[in-house]
Amino acid sequence: MADFAANFTARYKLRYSSLGHVHTQQWRIARGAGATGLSSMILKVAAYLNTLTTARWTDFTLLSATYAPEDSDVFLAAGLPAGVAAGTLVIPANPISQSVAAASFVGRSLAGQKARMFQYGTGLEPEENTGIGDNWRITSAEAATILNAVAILNNGSPAIVASDGNNAVWYGYANLKYNDYWLRRVRA
Repeated sequence: MADFAANFTARYKLRYSSLGHVHTQQWRIARGAGATGLSSMILKVAAYLNTLTTARWTDFTLLSATYAPEDSDVFLAAGLPAGVAAGTLVIPANPISQSVAAASFVGRSLAGQKARMFQYGTGLEPEENTGIGDNWRITSAEAATILNAVAILNNGSPAIVASDGNNAVWYGYANLKYNDYWLRRVRA
């Protein structure tokens, strides 16, 4: 399988903070989508984040956004998703340990390239969600939040693409994990 340059697709990057850490999330847009693709992606990101409202901590804050068209490594300021509801999940009793937890949405492009996106600032792990399985994976059958988030990722325009430029098909679950990088930073 061929490797693709990081700038093969257009990219929208969203910076946000939660529980004392700043994170960046990258959304890939198909080649040739231009300004219309960017505007539509910003709306899609807002819809996705709103599906996670009840799973996001109350301090979840959008900081900035940038955009780079395909074949460019220059990221310029872009609009933040508008109308994103504040998170409703009360700050946890152990905010330091919870701050390093991430949900990983995974999928594959139509040509087989892996796609994944990490979401920090949520209380989706088993310690917070006693109604889900204790296997560090939360499925769309276990939580409407995941069902709705995956539906946003898989549907609507523009399609989210993998690094090969082909539409990504997202699986009906999110893997949960304490992130090793952030765990090392907390221990330091």
